[in-house]
Amino acid sequence: MYNWGLMPPFISHKLNINTEEIADKVFRLQKYWVSRSDEFSFHTLGRNAYLDGRTPEYKQDIKILNPILRKEFGDTYDIIIDHLSDQFKEPIKLNYSLAHPSFHIFASSPFLLTHAGLWHKDYPHITLDLGNIDPYAFTLAIKLPTGGGGMDYVEDGLEKYLPYEEKEIICHDGAVLHRIAGLKEYVKGEYRITLQGHLIRIDGILNMFW
Repeated sequence: MYNWGLMPPFISHKLNINTEEIADKVFRLQKYWVSRSDEFSFHTLGRNAYLDGRTPEYKQDIKILNPILRKEFGDTYDIIIDHLSDQFKEPIKLNYSLAHPSFHIFASSPFLLTHAGLWHKDYPHITLDLGNIDPYAFTLAIKLPTGGGGMDYVEDGLEKYLPYEEKEIICHDGAVLHRIAGLKEYVKGEYRITLQGHLIRIDGILNMFW
């Protein structure tokens, strides 16, 4: 188990995944995208705790989408679980009763040159009443636009920028104040796609969900 008090706020590694194939599947599942903004094109593939955790749609929709996500992205889940299990030195379980890790999908827009996400810390485990033992969050960059993609965060009172790379998984404890970084350069027709997920310990086992 990581001692996060002695480690940098973010741990990153490259995974052996086919990002083009994953992105193609995300687009093929577009009928399951959920719009998250009226100002620009931001969608999620399905539901998640931080946006939907206290709504009926969270439980209802995952009954339909979770089996689809396992069918289409099961190999990717296996790679993530194997990697995180190796890093944490213990088994990790995909929780079937909670939303599976899924995707943020941003279409490039001039709006994103001057706007970023909301500053926040990650508490999906609290939203879903899962307890507070060993919460973690991870982001896996699948497709990045010319203007890049990353995370703004605050460390020692200073705002910093963590750039993403495709195939790179970033893991942290969610307690660092952070937000989705704005676009650095706009190119029409491009996308920023990341796979998002969380971990929490339930009955002694680290469970993966979103």
